[in-house]
Amino acid sequence: MPRITLLSTLAAIALSLGCATAAQAQTPGDQSLKIIVPFAAGGPADQIARIISQPLGALLGKPVIVDNRGGAGGVIGVGIAAKAPADGSTLLLTTSSYVITAGTTPKLPYNPRKDFEPVYLLGEVQTMLAVRPSLGVNNLAELVAKAKGANKLNYGSTGVGGTMHIGAELFSQAAGVPMVHIPYRGAAPALVDLMGGTVDLVNADVPVLQPYVKDGRLKALVIFDTRRSPLLPDVPTAAEAGMPALLMTNWYGVLMPAATPAEQRAKIEAALAAVVRQPDTAARLAEAGFSNPRDHVGFQKRLDADFERWLPWLKEAKIQTD
Repeated sequence: MPRITLLSTLAAIALSLGCATAAQAQTPGDQSLKIIVPFAAGGPADQIARIISQPLGALLGKPVIVDNRGGAGGVIGVGIAAKAPADGSTLLLTTSSYVITAGTTPKLPYNPRKDFEPVYLLGEVQTMLAVRPSLGVNNLAELVAKAKGANKLNYGSTGVGGTMHIGAELFSQAAGVPMVHIPYRGAAPALVDLMGGTVDLVNADVPVLQPYVKDGRLKALVIFDTRRSPLLPDVPTAAEAGMPALLMTNWYGVLMPAATPAEQRAKIEAALAAVVRQPDTAARLAEAGFSNPRDHVGFQKRLDADFERWLPWLKEAKIQTD
């Protein structure tokens, strides 16, 4: 065999052996990254997952797949994520409902305080109370007076334990006015009935309600926060409206199975932090009302604070799913 042919053959063999070794060394997490969203496609959490998936994949050099696993208020999807291989290949993108569900669902197929580690808090979104204009109230005091009248008011939500449900119940208890809960399969049908006059009020994320407030189909009464919303700066805060206890923001964060190696989590955390700082992604998140992203330490503090606040409150309020 001529020398050049022999060298070429040896090089080809070495190359194939090197590729095989590299392939064997790769873990499933090296191939692709899955983001499990425990809610239906098209909802806010799904939209946020799709905003970050492309730039995240570009930074990590691998495809990022958004996997919607809705059902049971997020329990099904979180349960699937809890059983995923702890090899860095699976993320869970969820919301504040992750904590609320822990207090409303008696038997979860996972332990929310042990089965996951926080990776990065993408941001939190303010919530607010809005009513149908035909209700005839212009501020929170007038709403309370109306609610204390002969006929009970009602409110729409995405179901027991959802943030819309908890926000409305927070107002109901703070004001001392019982209301009728009307659960829906999603925020969209609840808002349709609100604007149609079947429902009296809702509490939801500011960006969800903003378009309808701006075009006059809904009237915003109060921001459930200590600061006004940059999206609707004319709407008063809870303290300004006379009910400082109405505090509730909805966070969106990324977690991973607890057994995932620390270096894998750190790699994802760094990539997510870089993604939210990219001008295009930052602009899109700002449009969605996001603020105050936090690293895994800050995220853990927020989780701990939420568990300490909401679990006793939910127990006292006797709010549980069937």
